[in-house]
Amino acid sequence: MRYLLALLTAILQIFFSTLINQLTGLLVRSHARTLSRKERVKRSWVRAIWLVAGTLMLFNPALPVIMIIALPTIFLSFMILDEMQ
Repeated sequence: MRYLLALLTAILQIFFSTLINQLTGLLVRSHARTLSRKERVKRSWVRAIWLVAGTLMLFNPALPVIMIIALPTIFLSFMILDEMQ
């Protein structure tokens, strides 16, 4: 039950932080680099992949299982985000 609560808390934090960032981005234009639609889509893919991987890690919190899930997820994330440049 504790892991399920941690999972729900993490998902809600990610959702609300993304929502707040989008709302503040509409109100205030920063001087940071603007992302194209393609880059935003790729970042959302990586975010979704990590949410699924994190969920799987929380369902079986053993170190070997976490490493088996985390290492390919890291590789996949770098592979997706590396295509942006």
